[in-house]
Amino acid sequence: MNLIPDFFAKTGNYFCTWDSQCDEMYSRNPEAESIPCRDAMCEDFLFGENGLMNSFDGCRGDLIAVIDDGWDVPYGATDRRLFGSLIADEARLPSLKNLKPAERLKSLSDKVKSLGYKGLGLWVPTQTPSLVCGREVSLTPEEERLYWEERARWCNEAGIIYLKADWGKHQGDADYCNMMTECFRRFAPGVLVEHGLRGVPLFENENSSHTLTQEHKNYLRSVLPACDYLRTYDVVHELKYASTVHRAAVSLEAAKEIEGKCAVLNIEDTALIGAALGCSVGIMRHEAEKRRKYLPLPPRPVGDSLSALLWQRIAPPFAANRGEVHISDERLRDVWYCPKRASNFWPSVSEGEYFFTAPAAVSRNMPLPQVKAAGEKPYVLCSVHPDNGALCVAATPRTFSGKIDAPVPAQVSVKGKSPHAPVGIFGTFDSLEIEFEEPLDNCRIIAQSLLTGSVSDITSRVTAGGNALMIPGALITELSDIEKTDCEIPAIAVVIKKQE
Repeated sequence: MNLIPDFFAKTGNYFCTWDSQCDEMYSRNPEAESIPCRDAMCEDFLFGENGLMNSFDGCRGDLIAVIDDGWDVPYGATDRRLFGSLIADEARLPSLKNLKPAERLKSLSDKVKSLGYKGLGLWVPTQTPSLVCGREVSLTPEEERLYWEERARWCNEAGIIYLKADWGKHQGDADYCNMMTECFRRFAPGVLVEHGLRGVPLFENENSSHTLTQEHKNYLRSVLPACDYLRTYDVVHELKYASTVHRAAVSLEAAKEIEGKCAVLNIEDTALIGAALGCSVGIMRHEAEKRRKYLPLPPRPVGDSLSALLWQRIAPPFAANRGEVHISDERLRDVWYCPKRASNFWPSVSEGEYFFTAPAAVSRNMPLPQVKAAGEKPYVLCSVHPDNGALCVAATPRTFSGKIDAPVPAQVSVKGKSPHAPVGIFGTFDSLEIEFEEPLDNCRIIAQSLLTGSVSDITSRVTAGGNALMIPGALITELSDIEKTDCEIPAIAVVIKKQE
């Protein structure tokens, strides 16, 4: 028996090269004061024998391959005025030499598709180059539009399927972002467009002067209806769970006011949050990364992300305004001391102790969970899928002084809907109780590890009576087969079947 579909759902999930670029450049010179992360980008880095695109065997069809900052500028480029050409640099990618711009993009697109990925995505800044061949260039608004229309035509011809619009002179300018999106809608309708929540890595932490303003809210209200995906934006990895929960809550709250078409949230690398809240993910890690020693941080296994990809074959991401959103008034507080870091890499933060608070719980299309713990609680996130009723629950790790990504088990109770829809469970629990809207009469309970694929009949090991199912937390961890993987976050799928 296999509870996970073999087909690849339409998710917008992608693997992004940026963290791997930083990791590669640090490994070359760990004593460097400055890390030019974009200079890792080259043909061998992507497609060589040990290239990034050889990762994710078996799951490439779940992912778009997004090549990040550096692919269309010369080695050593630092002047922001150079960025935005969308002409692949032939020194970095010599197999593309003598090809026209659209042909270069098509060659790259064909390569990633031949490896089994859904297709190619491109990092682009929200600007046009203003320094071309050593000469200052100033475009009128109409010329800017014509520029992006031409780039959209190239992408359409090349079969590009994703645009990660990021950084640049016009980042956070809703009118400019929407103009870019309109150009691709018209001339490259097959391209999915992502814009980002304007912010900084420690946006809205207790120590920061960068706080949520009316300008941010207006930007979200304008951009969410126009683009396909809204990225909650780069976060400091030590505080990624608190930061991402906070940003997801802000974005979902803004989406409540939008009627009709609305973007899906992309929460980047915290994949279990994506699974639990119906958001797409931008994976920034891969199997062979050297673990970003320049931060330094403990290992971050790729299996944590792969389990979310598998779950989203069952329950794909859905638009940020689909259904009800509930955000807890209770807030939890994470803390971490960030050491001095090499300059010129992102996310960049100053040395110091940072405190970050976020809602204790967020739910979509279901009531907020009830959470009890003797000490600290996890952030608990959950949703019911609006199309198939699948329920997903996640309890995230927390970060405290001296402990990063620490599991904090709790007793969690949620109210689901149909017992006939699958259930996804991510994280460490003391116990998980699910109350359904229908009785569980004469049922078998089947569970499958999202990490190893092993399937078990757990009917005799859970408590099922009336409308409620209770699963011991220790059983969730056991069923995940964590000891057979390099993963630290339990992840299982559960189905309730009628006895024959």
